[in-house]
Amino acid sequence: MRIRTENFGDQITEEDQKLSKIANALAHPLRVALVRYLKEKNCGKGVSNITCNKDLVEIFDFCQSTISQHIKVLKDCGLFTTETKNKHCYYYLNKDLLNEFSNSLKLD
Repeated sequence: MRIRTENFGDQITEEDQKLSKIANALAHPLRVALVRYLKEKNCGKGVSNITCNKDLVEIFDFCQSTISQHIKVLKDCGLFTTETKNKHCYYYLNKDLLNEFSNSLKLD
């Protein structure tokens, strides 16, 4: 989707575009659930906190391809990062970006 900037002039910043991409990624209930799960499960890159696609398939009861498609959206907006070891891909939540998004929505 292309944002029509001719009506807004300089009102839409790069920051606004980044935040709208995150909001769009969080517009699906499964992606929200994936973010919440990773937020609780893996607060860091510790050995006990690793989560791979196989784990997510078992927990959310969706096929592997569906989970992968949703993870791609979350990766594209920067909320998820990945690390590949052997044949497994491990997922981590970008908590800084999630906090930045959350803070941008506060109406102080």
